[in-house]
Amino acid sequence: MAIVQFTRFKSDKPEEMIKTAKQAKAIFEKHGAEFLRLSRFHTGTWAGEFLVATRYSSWEVYGKVQEALAKDEAFAKLYAHTTTFAELMGRNIAVGIDL
Repeated sequence: MAIVQFTRFKSDKPEEMIKTAKQAKAIFEKHGAEFLRLSRFHTGTWAGEFLVATRYSSWEVYGKVQEALAKDEAFAKLYAHTTTFAELMGRNIAVGIDL
């Protein structure tokens, strides 16, 4: 059962979003996330916004990663920097259903 967290950001600085997402990817994956991906909406209500998706193999791993991020100074600095050029618009968690 995969856990996927979706976080939307609004920013008019795409180059900075990409640079920051690359740094976040290394941090998240170091702590146990399966991946971090960055996308940009081109249609619909959220057109122009960025989507950061992170995937975890279980709730246990999700919790461990979140706990590690809360203690990671590099992540705290990176997130603080992100708030200078992007606005957090929403966050959702989806739980995979094994078929």
